[in-house]
Amino acid sequence: ISCKTEENKLTTVNKNPLIQYYKVGKEVSISSSDFQMGEENEFYEKGVTLILNGDFKGGETEFLKALSINPNSIIALNNLGNLKFMLREFPDAINYLNESIRLSDSTYFPAVLNLGRLYGLLGEDKKAEKLFNHIIENSEVDFLIGVSHFGLAQMYLDYGWIEKAKLSFSKSEFKLKPYSDFEPDLDTLKLEIENYNK
Repeated sequence: ISCKTEENKLTTVNKNPLIQYYKVGKEVSISSSDFQMGEENEFYEKGVTLILNGDFKGGETEFLKALSINPNSIIALNNLGNLKFMLREFPDAINYLNESIRLSDSTYFPAVLNLGRLYGLLGEDKKAEKLFNHIIENSEVDFLIGVSHFGLAQMYLDYGWIEKAKLSFSKSEFKLKPYSDFEPDLDTLKLEIENYNK
């Protein structure tokens, strides 16, 4: 998801489970309280803080420390995968995200979303669609459904599948309307879809 804001902050989108997102540049990272952390939480929080301040290497080091304490930490695996995605280290990103999804039995939607975005970028449209649709069909949180439709719309636009892009976009626009920081991104995507053949 591409988001442009002046500051990086945690935004709450759902109370129970607690679902929040934060932005680094144009990237959005989503967390869910359905999955708890143990002793590794201290390192995870340090890693998030470092990344929010632009220190990606420092953030990676802290996430790896969290993983050394709990190798099955779904959240740490997802965050490492998301960070590797941002750094364009795609094989590592795929491995971390797949492990997060496997350990959560496909219920940790932030990892599913991140892997869907990555596969879309890599031209693996069938894999991406399957992941985005898994969230759309299984989540009850409008925000997660909206960002999944947004991801599909962006992927379809990138592939030149404009009718599919329009349909997914209209669904994402409806679900993301309450989140004003997505307005610029929705506006940009809408224009790109409308002007694709002009």
